[in-house]
Amino acid sequence: VSSSMPHQSDQLLQAYHMPIVAPATVGEHLEFGLYGWALSRYSGCWVAFKALADTVETSASVDVDPHRVTTVIPSDFALPEDGLNLRWPDPPLVQEKRLLHHKLYAALAYARTNKLNRITVGDSAIPAKLGIVASGKSYLDVLEALEQLGITTQAAADIGVRVFKVAMPWPLEPEGIRDFAQGLDEILVVEEKRQIVEHQLKEQLYNWRDDVRPRVIGKFSEKGEWSTQRGDWLLSSKGDFSVAQVAKVIAARIERF
Repeated sequence: VSSSMPHQSDQLLQAYHMPIVAPATVGEHLEFGLYGWALSRYSGCWVAFKALADTVETSASVDVDPHRVTTVIPSDFALPEDGLNLRWPDPPLVQEKRLLHHKLYAALAYARTNKLNRITVGDSAIPAKLGIVASGKSYLDVLEALEQLGITTQAAADIGVRVFKVAMPWPLEPEGIRDFAQGLDEILVVEEKRQIVEHQLKEQLYNWRDDVRPRVIGKFSEKGEWSTQRGDWLLSSKGDFSVAQVAKVIAARIERF
């Protein structure tokens, strides 16, 4: 809001190969801060922390017990013999190789082990048709939208809706999202500004399994971004979208089933 023009940092952080953690609540700013430090120390990556004005400029009662968060070191990831952290001397091309071949995969292993991304409504073992994926503030928008529509957790299971919360939007950990996607006909991605999770989700599912091919929509309908001169928008990247807009889109997708 204080910047000279609207902008988004996610793509820049992605270009620098910096994993991003995205808290949804005031309390999660403390929790994800701890996860972020541990993630950085384990993987050797710089870690970005997504802070939106909608969350930062609010207040809340939170649990400040320092022992409420327990980070787990992955046991199923083979670290290189010389480790992942910087050392001297450390030529740029060697740093790049370590980052692309090891560090980012270590970050994914950390996210998987600590279940940073997870199903919060429904279950992959329960048949469903519509999946909703959201990160950060957008996740709270989705929960409020479902509440406005009168869809409780039990009702969501009854009508075939799952919700997946993404705490680390880049890089997107594949095993959790693929487990979530199984059996779904369609996945709606709700995220602020331009697509980060949506593009990764399409890439991770497209060549995975022939029997898991849900439609993936978000900013645009299934007609795609470039179908018309201005695109067939569902949830615009311009400005902020309201909970009412999210509820309208969710209701329309449910109605199709």
